[in-house]
Amino acid sequence: MQLILGYSPVRTGFAYLPFSFGMAMAAGISSKLVTHLAPRLIAGPGLLVAAVGMLWFATLEPDSSYTAHLMPAMFVTALGLGMSFVPMTLGAVSGVSHQDTGVASALLNTAQQIGGALGLAILSTISTSAADDKLPQAAGSLYRGLATKDFALVAKAGDAVTHGYTMAFVAAAAMFVAGLLVTGFAINAGRQQHTEGAAPVHMG
Repeated sequence: MQLILGYSPVRTGFAYLPFSFGMAMAAGISSKLVTHLAPRLIAGPGLLVAAVGMLWFATLEPDSSYTAHLMPAMFVTALGLGMSFVPMTLGAVSGVSHQDTGVASALLNTAQQIGGALGLAILSTISTSAADDKLPQAAGSLYRGLATKDFALVAKAGDAVTHGYTMAFVAAAAMFVAGLLVTGFAINAGRQQHTEGAAPVHMG
């Protein structure tokens, strides 16, 4: 949005709002579904939806618009992630004794932080390598072209940088599919159980 479409940092921040809305909406829906379905039956489809969103991102071109391409792909990805986060969290603490719940939650949060940092490093490396394969020092060339008003270089570098992004999105989609497979085979928690007059605290 900033490098290719020329958005300012503030405009870019506002452009991410559909992602927040999608996450909040899907999290609310999945919170209700966990009382009727096992976590993997919610998180699995959620990861599949997120993968579809990433593949939608992977079709980006330098002239793709925000309204017709970026925003809907962002919203679909957010819906998928929002659907998966709540049941995955509940599944992670399923069957854990009350005195160990804090440890289980801390382990889950640590895994999320490490996974996020590692995933970002991997995807950034894929994006940079793919862009530089198409045009050496693609990002630097784009900055140089913008600074010198060399629009031919801007177009060439923009195409290379966008190609790098799309390759990273394909890799991200593959990661979500891998998560879907793990979810289907490894998570065996049942639906969240309610006791009359009490808050939902146990998953059977």
